[in-house]
Amino acid sequence: MDHVAPPRTSTSSSGSGFLLSKLCKRRSVTVSSYNDNPKPNYRSSSADAGTGNGPDDNRDGKVHPQPLEEPLTRVSKCSEEAVILKLFDAITALKCAYVQLQQAHLPYEPKKIKMADDVMVSLLGTLSSLQEAYSSRSALHSQIQDCQGVLAQLQSKARIKYSEIRRLRWEMEELETENAAVEKMVRQTEKVALFYPNWEATPALFSRVCRSTARSFHDFAKPLISLMKASGWDLDRAVSSLDDSLFFAQRVHKKYALEAYLCRVMLGRAAEDESDHGLSMNRLDRVMTSQEPFDAVMEDPNGWFGKYCRAKYALAVPSKMERSFFGNLDQRSFVMSGGHPRTPFYEAFVRMARWAWALQVMANSFIPKAEMFYAKKGHDFSKDFMESVADGVICEEEGGETLEVGFTVTPGFRIGSTIVRCRVYPCRMASSIDA
Repeated sequence: MDHVAPPRTSTSSSGSGFLLSKLCKRRSVTVSSYNDNPKPNYRSSSADAGTGNGPDDNRDGKVHPQPLEEPLTRVSKCSEEAVILKLFDAITALKCAYVQLQQAHLPYEPKKIKMADDVMVSLLGTLSSLQEAYSSRSALHSQIQDCQGVLAQLQSKARIKYSEIRRLRWEMEELETENAAVEKMVRQTEKVALFYPNWEATPALFSRVCRSTARSFHDFAKPLISLMKASGWDLDRAVSSLDDSLFFAQRVHKKYALEAYLCRVMLGRAAEDESDHGLSMNRLDRVMTSQEPFDAVMEDPNGWFGKYCRAKYALAVPSKMERSFFGNLDQRSFVMSGGHPRTPFYEAFVRMARWAWALQVMANSFIPKAEMFYAKKGHDFSKDFMESVADGVICEEEGGETLEVGFTVTPGFRIGSTIVRCRVYPCRMASSIDA
């Protein structure tokens, strides 16, 4: 009897066959009869489970698709080997489902065909998802390789830049060394130019000495700040202890507060220094014409300049600060006992002390004596008597606002009708900022 061809299934004809042939290149599926293959391990319905009427009885059961062991959302996180294993499992399940579909045609039973068809569609969907997951992993792997290539290029460029930075840093260090030597030579030349033989104390010369003195405070403040940082001092707190009502435009400007502190100590008159005998001009030539400041003090350790250095060192560098710097007070004890230690720190202090002492000697030489003045805190800035120490800080009126004097860094002097302007730090006060 001729058999009537069964109707085509609804969703597993063209697309399913193409994807199946693509994914099963190494495993062909050939089913001559259902007896040649093991029966699929699908559960049967309760109505057909107890009949026991032969092999066709199992075909009366319902067929349910078997899901993968893990959700598809986790496939992308698996290794390639795990994806391949899942692929073979899905193909095996698909073969069993295909056998079930063939069995449903002999004899032709539309209900079982429909159930087997649903299983095929579900498994083909699973295979499609695996294919997409593997394709995504391949694309991601390609992107990672591209990124690694870009990273290698960037690392190569970074190595080149780092080599360039090291070269430039080496050149900068060389230039700094040369600049330091040139600066030292310029200052020696300046010293010789200022105090040439038979020089005369004039307001113009005095103004130049004021500049050199201010620069000496700045130079000594550098190692002082470095030692404070190295020994754990809180610079912000130290500056606030001097005056906590100031508002600094930049944090680096706080160094001017330390320079102002050094200036007041070095130019202040202690009780034992009230006598003007140590400020006579006949001692200035010998001290200022010496090539090195420390050599000048060692020529006469107990002279007026030597006594000045010892007294001012005790005030400028308190014992608490010195102990934190060096771990002991040996240097201080040596100075107080009448000596002058040949250490880098004390030599730097003597360089500053020589200019401060020379300034006081010259101020004392004028008739009448040069009058020192400080700009008071909170006063409006006046360019006739003041100049700003901070670059970029606008002191003139701008937008109806005038900056006030925060503190005086180095004092000014009045010599008759000549005014040597004081150097101040103009700023806004903390009280006005809070308001």
